Amino acid sequence: MGSGGSRWKVATVRGIPLYVSTSWFIIAGLYVWLRYEALTRILVEPAEAATIAVLGAVRFFGSVLLHEAAHAVMARSIDLPVSGITLVFWGGATETKASAKGPLGEFLVAFVGPATTLVLAGVFWFAETLTNGLVAETMGSLAELSLIFAAFNALPGFPLDGGRMLLAIVWGVSGDRRTAMRIAGYGGIAVGVAIGAVAIWMLVNEELTWAIFLGYIAMILVATGRAMDHRIAVRDQLVQGTVGDAMRSPPPPVPADMSLMQALDDYLRGADGQGFPVVDAGRVIGTISIESARKVGARDPMRPVRDGVRPLAQTPVLAPDETLDEAVEWLGGREGLVLRDGVLVGALGPGDVERWYRRVIEGRPDGATGHDGSSSEPPSMITPAPGSVPPRPDLP
Repeated sequence: MGSGGSRWKVATVRGIPLYVSTSWFIIAGLYVWLRYEALTRILVEPAEAATIAVLGAVRFFGSVLLHEAAHAVMARSIDLPVSGITLVFWGGATETKASAKGPLGEFLVAFVGPATTLVLAGVFWFAETLTNGLVAETMGSLAELSLIFAAFNALPGFPLDGGRMLLAIVWGVSGDRRTAMRIAGYGGIAVGVAIGAVAIWMLVNEELTWAIFLGYIAMILVATGRAMDHRIAVRDQLVQGTVGDAMRSPPPPVPADMSLMQALDDYLRGADGQGFPVVDAGRVIGTISIESARKVGARDPMRPVRDGVRPLAQTPVLAPDETLDEAVEWLGGREGLVLRDGVLVGALGPGDVERWYRRVIEGRPDGATGHDGSSSEPPSMITPAPGSVPPRPDLP
């Protein structure tokens, strides 16, 4: 298990890294505890109650993972890259770029998540009818939670899946993504206010756990909706530049047939956390880092680098002619490679976009400061905080 800021990598499934965030551990622990408390109140033995609570949590969070996996499967089915899935406080996040396939692609990637969870609610309900006692009660509870989760995600407020579907529909009808983003933002505010009202009602009625959870979600929705106009304004500025305008020289490529031992000596030693592009016959086939090399090299350090490569799908890949507004969303605060027909031509990260923003938008050279002596920074949407949760499937 490797850490990654506020999230930890726990597995790789069909080339897609799976992460869990710090907030996920909080909600998972809370779920188990509340379930355990409910079971002991109906005179279930503590050991049995703990077992049932843990198994129920595994099933529920497994259904959340299937919800995110549905986003990933749909994205891949329409030839979109998926570079990771992260389980977070309110559900999950899937790293892909659905907007590249237009309104239909954006809608489909968002739609399959709630649809999958709704189907799972039906499966749990059917399982309840086939079982008895505590097992049936657990299945019924999972069916109810899954139904709530599906309905909640389908609400037309950005950044929920329903809000993304609303964005896609308005984009398809109007042909204007900026208008669609603005309406989805308003939807997020409206839904957030409604959920906030429910949270207050629950607080008054001493439903503290649900009040805290819904209050937190309400704040996210309202804050995201209020920031939408600012996000659109920044996108309008970033669209003036391309990846080729802001990219820097690429990192040195590692030959695919080089031994892992030699790669460690020549490239990887002292470069913890840094990935290097791996090139085979002049084309980039993936990246390698100390972490990925160690998994293979620990057994046989003379094996070629290609055996320790991370798939290119796990790294943000950009084209030189892509506009910066789309590029920064796909980067999500990470470093990306710039390829032209599979050939490495540059690299791009948040810092490169910041330097372009200072130079072109603000008209000041790199390293210049504002009139008050403060350093120049582009709006916060450009550079997510290190270790932040990656974007959801069709983040605009």
